Amino acid sequence: MKSFRLRASEARLTLLIISVVAFCFNSGSIGQEAFKIGVVNTEEVLKGSAAATKATDTLRAAGEKLQKKLERINGEIRTLQEKKAKTELFVEEAQTADLDQEILQKQQEFQREREIGQQALIDKERELLEPIYKNLEELIIKVGKDENYDIILEKRLITLYVKEKYDLTQRLIDLMNEDKKKNEEKPE
Repeated sequence: MKSFRLRASEARLTLLIISVVAFCFNSGSIGQEAFKIGVVNTEEVLKGSAAATKATDTLRAAGEKLQKKLERINGEIRTLQEKKAKTELFVEEAQTADLDQEILQKQQEFQREREIGQQALIDKERELLEPIYKNLEELIIKVGKDENYDIILEKRLITLYVKEKYDLTQRLIDLMNEDKKKNEEKPE
């Protein structure tokens, strides 16, 4: 669920873009020359990108591995807690102190592994996806310049309807996958 701040930022961005487009229409530049607007659904481009899919699969596998490790540690904690519950019925509290210490150590291990694992996932996500985002941004700019678009908008933010010919999503998916193939074919 999107936060209120994010929705408010998107709303301000939408109003800004609409204001810019309205200004262009009102200033007469539309009547003097063609004003070309394109849209792109960047989320769909990333879903269709082989590089982004591979990165997402890598991150998902790492997340699942972390989850299994945490579940194993959590199981060990539950086992120790059950052992303590059964033992403390028959012995003095002082005799279960070792189990208390072991439980505490396992809980600290769980917390440490979770924090380290989550940070590692964040770092890996940044490492894998930032170049893909940068490549997408460069492709959008290249298509915009090469095909004389005056503005290219994110389709999901403000577009309710757009003619198919102005939707650049599939074209960008194809370009991203072409770039990936070219990079794989280059000898190192």
